[in-house]
Amino acid sequence: MSIDLSILYGGTSSTGTMSALAMYKKLGKQADENASAEAEEAEAEKVQAQIREMNNAAIRVRNAQYKQGNAEVANDVTYFKNRAASATTVDELINDDRVLKVIAYANDMGDLYNTDRQRLRDILTSDLNDVNSVARQGGAKELELAKKYNFGATGIQADTDGNTIGIDANGDLVNDGSGTTDLPAGLAKLKALAVDANGKALLDSTGALISGSNVVSSDASAYSKALTKTLLSEETAAESTDETYAYDGDEFERFKTRTDIQSEVDYYKENIGSVESVDDLFANQRLLNFILKAYDMESEAQYPGKIRKILESDLADADSLANQFQDPRYQQMTEDFSFYIFGTSRLTSSGAIDDVVEKFQQTEYEKYLDEQAPGVRVAIEFKRRLDDVDTTLQLLGDSVLREVITVANYIPDEMAYQEVEAQVTTVEKKVDIDALKSDPELVEKMVQRYLSIKDSEASSGGADSYLLDLFA
Repeated sequence: MSIDLSILYGGTSSTGTMSALAMYKKLGKQADENASAEAEEAEAEKVQAQIREMNNAAIRVRNAQYKQGNAEVANDVTYFKNRAASATTVDELINDDRVLKVIAYANDMGDLYNTDRQRLRDILTSDLNDVNSVARQGGAKELELAKKYNFGATGIQADTDGNTIGIDANGDLVNDGSGTTDLPAGLAKLKALAVDANGKALLDSTGALISGSNVVSSDASAYSKALTKTLLSEETAAESTDETYAYDGDEFERFKTRTDIQSEVDYYKENIGSVESVDDLFANQRLLNFILKAYDMESEAQYPGKIRKILESDLADADSLANQFQDPRYQQMTEDFSFYIFGTSRLTSSGAIDDVVEKFQQTEYEKYLDEQAPGVRVAIEFKRRLDDVDTTLQLLGDSVLREVITVANYIPDEMAYQEVEAQVTTVEKKVDIDALKSDPELVEKMVQRYLSIKDSEASSGGADSYLLDLFA
């Protein structure tokens, strides 16, 4: 919902164009609407979180099943490779259902394995020279599988020179007569031998056996790929966004597109990434000023040495400069960038850049509102900062809090000339900090009384106004 500032135009004061109290109430309405919308979104997210958890519980059960199944697949692969390496006959492989399962699923014949394993065996052991064999009578897929393993080959495997190929004591294939076990011809392809059209093992120029395609390795990989399940990902909540800016609305969105505002934002985004050291930052006055404006500390730009020492402070050290100030903005800025720990790496991170830009836009917008209705920004800041105050002394040390408390309670400016203890006593006669912080209505009354006085001063030059009667 937009903030229609036109309805707030008031008197002809030279310091503003609209009533601070009316502006504040209008902003309060916008903030309430945003808070209500956020509450609805939060409630909806709770419901979605419950649904996600139920879905994720089911996913965890399914993943547990997948993990168990995947472990079985991995065991099958290991078993298949070991059996292929140790086999000395075709029969011991063909009659091993676990081996047969790997071969079937690796070659897209899982259904046949489950419905007719004998046919699968017949295909694998088909005599490829027999036109009536099961493989030759079947389709292209059956014939390719039979050729791939060639389990139907009979006799003892020999090389192209006529030497018998055997398996030595180490399990290696040899063709020099030293093999202790003759290799059945039906295992030649399984043992990764390259054979010619007549089924003889090929030799290189030195007489050594030539390796062919490794069907064991390729089928083990294909089986694993076919049966291994990809674990399901649990549902997660959408990436959380920062809390909605209290006064976000059409007016604020229009303000952000103003040429002067957008120009500063663009410059900051385009140049902050090139900052590699604290020296780089302080050498670029425009970048530094942007940051100071974002934290509402623009007036400190004239003290760069002080700001640098604050930003480089170790917050864990109670005596560090940042900890010497009552104003929480110093500590907040120091904590956000943590130069002492991270150098400028956090400053130039995408998250920090976005955060500083948002702060800048919001701070500048509130300054703009205060130009329209002087006093409204102090009122906004008062409600924000009050939560961080625990003592009257802290309250007096914060210029914003002090302003509202003294004006709203008719405490004269001359109090500033008193000793600190006397100032504390004077304020505590008018205000109970604990009671104020625990009672939102009391805070609201004080803020509105402050704004009424400011409006009265702006319109008449003094504190007397019929508006004061509203809060008497």
